[in-house]
Amino acid sequence: MPSSSNDTFSPEMVKILKIFGLGSVLFVFLLSFFNERKANNSGEDENPMLVADQDRLFFKNMRAPYYDIEGREDAKINIYRYGKRIKSPDFPTLNLSILLNRVKDEAYIFVEPNPEYLPLRLKWRNESLSDSGELVFYGGDKFAHYDFVRKLYPLLEDNLAWERTDGTSSTPILEEETAREALKITIRDYDRLTKNPK
Repeated sequence: MPSSSNDTFSPEMVKILKIFGLGSVLFVFLLSFFNERKANNSGEDENPMLVADQDRLFFKNMRAPYYDIEGREDAKINIYRYGKRIKSPDFPTLNLSILLNRVKDEAYIFVEPNPEYLPLRLKWRNESLSDSGELVFYGGDKFAHYDFVRKLYPLLEDNLAWERTDGTSSTPILEEETAREALKITIRDYDRLTKNPK
């Protein structure tokens, strides 16, 4: 008759299990101190380009009719350009477009200078305050476009004189209220679409 002692753990096995269990608990506890990624419990996402379904519907139903729409099937993106922008290829201006990604829940804002050479250097001047400055856009990814627009928007609210420069010569730009208003409306619509603060 077999002995029933085979069903119990030997004292050495119990010792090994205790060491392994205690070691596992200590290892997990130690790793918890080195976890730099924090949970985002604020209810807000850190990606400024995310679009909620209700905001996408609002944009498509209420704001899209004011835009010229170009569908890019290869990238699964629709490009929205404000309809009342200055469209002349011979006229130096700056336009923005909203790119709505059909696959991801994201929207991007892109800078479209005319002419398209980069870097885009914009000098601004406030005659009444004797203040001036320069914005430079080198091109880049969606974040570079977004950051440039974030710097541009507050300056559009003031009545500034703008010039586009290449280092040797300057050309007045954004002189018409139509051009400035097209930029402001596009930025506001993008902010409404992505729930970004102005």
